[in-house]
Amino acid sequence: MKKVIALALSVVMALSLVACGGETAKAPAKFKVGMGHNISAKMTDATADKAGSAQVDTTMLVAAFDAEGKVTSVSIDVAQQKLGVNADGTTADAAKADIRTKIEKEGDYGMVGASGIGKEYFEQIEALENWMVGKTVEEIVNMPVMDRGDGSHTHVPTDADLAAGCTITVKSYLDALQEAWDNGVEVEGVAKVGLGQNISVKGTAATADKNGTVQVDTNMVGVALDAEGKILWGKIDVAQQKIGFDATGAKAGDVDVRTKVEKEGDYGMVGASSIGKEYFEQVKALGEWMVGKTVAEVTAMETFERDPSHTAVPAVEDLKASVTITVGAYLEALAEAETNAK
Repeated sequence: MKKVIALALSVVMALSLVACGGETAKAPAKFKVGMGHNISAKMTDATADKAGSAQVDTTMLVAAFDAEGKVTSVSIDVAQQKLGVNADGTTADAAKADIRTKIEKEGDYGMVGASGIGKEYFEQIEALENWMVGKTVEEIVNMPVMDRGDGSHTHVPTDADLAAGCTITVKSYLDALQEAWDNGVEVEGVAKVGLGQNISVKGTAATADKNGTVQVDTNMVGVALDAEGKILWGKIDVAQQKIGFDATGAKAGDVDVRTKVEKEGDYGMVGASSIGKEYFEQVKALGEWMVGKTVAEVTAMETFERDPSHTAVPAVEDLKASVTITVGAYLEALAEAETNAK
């Protein structure tokens, strides 16, 4: 009899927990989060009558996917940086370069006049992001597209629900989304994901003995936050591209469009590292250290200036054995990622 009563009580208690405490007992939802990119570099040679230009386009994307692989949130932006190159091997003043991204330029980007649908770039990207939500990566990357035949617009959406809001070519965004999925990691309890960046441009003049360069550094940070604003995942990378040119302002050499993380050991930091760690190892350690902290806690970390090139090296005890690079640009990008999170 006692066994029967005990069993009955167990059943009642279990049913009560389901009825009254189901929400609190529910396990956090599982997500996959990732960051992707696509980089291109080109140069127009200078002539006696007209300056040339070196240009780097860095497409950046951060996305979250639910347990079924469907996009729940996605943010896209492009850092399109140009610097003039003169026929005497000098460059334009890099300090005057416009380092805003395409999204940040908003109406200044000037797409409306050339748009068949009267929409600016940031509006078209927003339409594309909204269209992606609720679809799998496979569905998105296999969207119907057309080649406009002008050499620049080879993947223009023809989907009826998207074509009214987006008429730009989308290939680089699809490639970045695929990479975000392929390199993504699983986390639980994601409330928001965000993308942040920090950009710098510099130019070095050519001489008779040495080529000049235009260098663009695009620091990219992706972050996933829980409902309390704590970091569940953080990803850091830098697209550091150098375009070479000779003393006549003509392009010289090829451009390596890999990011610092993609270069792995080819980046060559180990020899100069006091802790014997390569760049990709150091930013991975920094991203892992962020987990469980708020963005405010991370950006408030104590740093010190080691030399003019390393002005914000972590002075955090837990990072001294794993991170000796300067982190100021990453902290700024992280703060922006939180502000932009959705």
